[in-house]
Amino acid sequence: MLTALSLVLILTNAANVRDAGERSIERNAVAEAERAAAAIERSRFAEERFGDLVRIAGFDYAYLVDAEGAVIEGQAPARPAPLLSETGVDGTERSAFAVMVRQDGYAHGAKALTLSSGVRATLRFGVSLAPAASAGFDAAVHGLITTLIFLALALPGLAILVDRAASPLRALTRAVMRPGAGDAAVRAAGERSDEVGALARAHLSIARDLAENADALHRLTFDDPITRLPNHASLTSRLAAALQLGRSLALVRVEIAGLSRIAAGLGQSHGDETVRAAARRLSSAVEGWARGRGLDRDDGEPSMMVARASDSGFSILAPDADADAARSLAESAVAAFEAPLVVGEHRMMTTLSVGVALAPEDGDEAGALIRSAAAAVSAARVAGPQSVRFAGAELSRMAYGRLRLEQDLRRAIEAGELELHFQPQISLKGGVVSGAEALARWRHPTRGMVPPGEFVSVAEECGLVEPLGQFVIAEASRVAADWHSRGIDVRVAVNVSPLQFRRAGFAERTLEITGAAGADPSQLELEITESAAMGDPQHAARELAPLKAAGLRIAIDDFGTGYSNLSALTRLPFDVLKIDRGFVRDAIDEAGARVVVGTVIGMAENLGFETIAEGVETEEQLRFVTDHGCTYAQGYLFGRPMSVAAFEAWYAERRVSELRAVGERRGSLRLAVGGQRA
Repeated sequence: MLTALSLVLILTNAANVRDAGERSIERNAVAEAERAAAAIERSRFAEERFGDLVRIAGFDYAYLVDAEGAVIEGQAPARPAPLLSETGVDGTERSAFAVMVRQDGYAHGAKALTLSSGVRATLRFGVSLAPAASAGFDAAVHGLITTLIFLALALPGLAILVDRAASPLRALTRAVMRPGAGDAAVRAAGERSDEVGALARAHLSIARDLAENADALHRLTFDDPITRLPNHASLTSRLAAALQLGRSLALVRVEIAGLSRIAAGLGQSHGDETVRAAARRLSSAVEGWARGRGLDRDDGEPSMMVARASDSGFSILAPDADADAARSLAESAVAAFEAPLVVGEHRMMTTLSVGVALAPEDGDEAGALIRSAAAAVSAARVAGPQSVRFAGAELSRMAYGRLRLEQDLRRAIEAGELELHFQPQISLKGGVVSGAEALARWRHPTRGMVPPGEFVSVAEECGLVEPLGQFVIAEASRVAADWHSRGIDVRVAVNVSPLQFRRAGFAERTLEITGAAGADPSQLELEITESAAMGDPQHAARELAPLKAAGLRIAIDDFGTGYSNLSALTRLPFDVLKIDRGFVRDAIDEAGARVVVGTVIGMAENLGFETIAEGVETEEQLRFVTDHGCTYAQGYLFGRPMSVAAFEAWYAERRVSELRAVGERRGSLRLAVGGQRA
């Protein structure tokens, strides 16, 4: 840029020198022309005299022309320059020169004069401008040489100054392009008091904020915020890296039952503290197990990894552990929780379910191994508290089958593959059919009839219990309304899942469904499990009151299997207690079961409740519950669950038998009366 500016100045100066020279030449030519014209006007002269005047004046050419333009003296050039007329605009003669004309490197001029003979003439002349052009060129060359000498002397010093001034900016540029590079130079620049220092300090502040944000983002991504343990993403990353190296390892999944219940009972802060206490205890157990086997690393990094995998689940990654080592580790984890967790003044007992997966047998990539461990812990959960189960091909098939079952169930609810079967309930006083319990059945297109024990638990675990429950209530209401319109006077009982009942607005949704199906609420009976009703009496009271007011009957299902709150039992609007089938089955042979059944029936009678004995399969069981005053009975002795059409046929046949029995009794009565009269 500096060189370009210097060149512009040099060229401008050269042009000015040339222009000044040309003006000087013109002024000299005009002056000489004035003297020559005066000499010509004063005397006569010969041709030689005109030639002398031209040489003295220094003209390159000069000649006289008359008014018609004819040459009087001298010789005109081959291309005379066009000049203004020597006559003024107003017609008067000019006494001064016309405007000079520059053309072809010459300055051309003209001077009007009057010869001594009285003839008017014009002196035309021209001078070369080459000296002016030469002077401009010399000035340009001189300026260029001077500039080059100046630049040669000044540029090294200027470069040093520019380098020193730009050094902090280069450091800032490197720091922006590559965070962490040139930090020392940037800090040094930050000590300056000028704009560069302010920019450096701003960059250092931004860099600190970015580092803190990156650290916080890393913690949010890979650390559990409550326990500060690695989270599932961190576990997956570490597991994938270990498997890529081809290492054998064990993944131990530990599920601690009761943590969510503690949070619900004591509040979220106590729940979080309990989770932290569980994490500390599990981490301590793992560290102790590793030390006992000499697995501590020399570089201070832990050889084991404990991560929080879910709300109530933890995962332990044990490199180079075989099946025996994994079992020992799992048993150490179980043993660590034999004592209660202490949080403040609270002591909480917990139970563990532990699943173990080994690599590469149970999976050679992170996702597969985690799924195998999850399948193993599900099997341990089914086996009971403090159980340890190992993954295997069978568990993997079961887990895959359960996943397929979940997907098929979701589709079945949408496609209408579910149906209801009905098991009759008999009034023990009159022997008539008083009701029918609606039981969901799934007719799978390829597997046939799927047992309810399989798909109901799947629905509860995968969030399908709400649509499944609503389907059962809607279909039962529709069937009840249809039966009532055709004279089948049977109340329909519907099982309600605890998860469905615990959701807010259950009563409102139920009344909407029954109303849409056209059923009278008195035609329905809802069976609520004892644990759902007594676990939260306030919620139960809120939901059951509008149902009872609308006319629905409320029954407590499986009564006697849970912990009943007798105070709540007297306040809640129940109509029926259903005695669990286990007590009915054992009542014939076990004295304790007989006492329970008799006590429940007697308590219900005193409280104004009716009772239903479930699972009545023999005449002996029927006589037992009848003798103790039970109101209704239900079981295979009367009929298995049947489809709608089968139940209607069974009901019609049962009614015919009942009517025939009534007729026979009346006939016997008439015969007896007649005999007495005779």
